[in-house]
Amino acid sequence: MKKLAQQLEEKPYILAIILAVAISIWMGSGARSSYASDEQSQSNHEKIAKVQVVRLVAQDIKNTLSFYGKSEPDKLARVSARQAGEVNKIYVKEGQFVEQGTLILELDKSDLVAQLDSATALLKQYTAEYEGALSLRDQGLQDRVQTMRSEAVLAQGKAHLAGLELQLERTEIRAPFSGIINKRVVQLGDYVAIGDPILELVDLDPLIVRADATQKEITGFHVGQAVHAHVLNDKTYSGKVRYIASVADDSTNTFRIEAAFANPEMKYKAGYSTQLDISLDSAPAMLLSPAYMALDSEGNIGVKVINAENRVEFINVSLAKSTAEGVWLWGLGETANVITLGQGFVRVGDIVEPVFVKADTTAGE
Repeated sequence: MKKLAQQLEEKPYILAIILAVAISIWMGSGARSSYASDEQSQSNHEKIAKVQVVRLVAQDIKNTLSFYGKSEPDKLARVSARQAGEVNKIYVKEGQFVEQGTLILELDKSDLVAQLDSATALLKQYTAEYEGALSLRDQGLQDRVQTMRSEAVLAQGKAHLAGLELQLERTEIRAPFSGIINKRVVQLGDYVAIGDPILELVDLDPLIVRADATQKEITGFHVGQAVHAHVLNDKTYSGKVRYIASVADDSTNTFRIEAAFANPEMKYKAGYSTQLDISLDSAPAMLLSPAYMALDSEGNIGVKVINAENRVEFINVSLAKSTAEGVWLWGLGETANVITLGQGFVRVGDIVEPVFVKADTTAGE
């Protein structure tokens, strides 16, 4: 060792050579290790996952949207007194159907008839005086001012008579439209003032069902469109859309729609829980098991498929209808290669090796 140390001291370049060789050996071993690691990584990357795939062909399925609401009357009027007086006669009962213009009740006319007779007599007098004034004016025996004064008195007489006639007419409460007396809030002998409620009248023919539709649902709706109503525990009735709101509700961002249904015998009442079905144009849909549906990172419902390059894609879908065989979904186009087994182990963008199976093998799974 002393000799080696002496030689290294005398010839220091030998130490430099030894160190250079050692570093070269170390770097070479590291490169080989790195190459082996890259080779192993490449080998793992080349292991493409296999997935079971079924090729589906769409069928046209009628698009039906369902809404829930309550039946409502076509018209509802809360009839109030337009003339003060005592309830003198009542001609109808609650629940009774009345035609438009039917006399419902009468208020005491008090001295209105006498006032009307007096106003009628005075009007005749004012008319005669005005005619006399015109004759005198034509003869040059009366000036224009006196003639105008007679004309003004005549006009006041006519207005007074018309007012009394209107008061007398308002003592008789008549139905403003055909309907059912839903509620009566006065009895014989009650005194009512102007504006006091008397009764509630409803028209149930047609019967109206109101519902709220989203911005997506309202697309394709139009007035006059066919609609079906399913009254709870009863049969189905056909009607038509009669109204679609032009502006969305600020609080719900939905559009109000109304459907009308003939109810000539008024068998069905307002307030029934009702399902409203509206049929839209047909659209291509595919049948598959709900087990093949998935959620994306944003919580959207969809299905994983493979494209022509065997790369995984996620397609958003919407439910057309549910049957015993599975669910019919919109959004997959005319044809689609749907991953039916292994979709949970592959991600969007992955390249996979598809194993195709017959479409009928997925039915009912």
